[in-house]
Amino acid sequence: MRGRTCIRRQAGFSLVEFLMVAIILGIGLLGLAALTTTALRSYGGSRTRDGAMALSSSVMDQLAVDGRISAQLRAVGSTIPTSALVANATDGAANSYKDPATGLTTFDLQGQPNATTPVFTVTWVRRAPKGIAPATAGQAEAAEVVANVQWNETIKNAGATTVQPHYISASRFIRY
Repeated sequence: MRGRTCIRRQAGFSLVEFLMVAIILGIGLLGLAALTTTALRSYGGSRTRDGAMALSSSVMDQLAVDGRISAQLRAVGSTIPTSALVANATDGAANSYKDPATGLTTFDLQGQPNATTPVFTVTWVRRAPKGIAPATAGQAEAAEVVANVQWNETIKNAGATTVQPHYISASRFIRY
């Protein structure tokens, strides 16, 4: 047995193997960190869009209720008050939406009226009815109403920061 060379198996990792594993693991962790920041950035954008959609739906509901009240008053022959938004709007003219309770025209990320940290502004338009005969006395009129929610997003590209306006619109056919 002396003539044979005895080959020993070494247990464990060599320094080169350890460095290769560390480099591969480091690259994987950097990719995971980049993915996390991208996901967080897009979550913030989708949260803002969700808030804008909820706000536009809420505004449309408020305008529909306002229109229903006007339609009921018109049906019984009562005069429509000057505070009726949809009934007193001019067709095609942009109207700034004010919260009925506070009178504020700006809203925060949750869609609540807020003047100190505004995120959204809302405008709405009553479109002229097309192809509909004019309402007779005591009959409700109807038109498409469009609510537009606007907000600004800050975009950072290659060291430059720009502010881009974004919009979401919702429309509904409302009797007034």
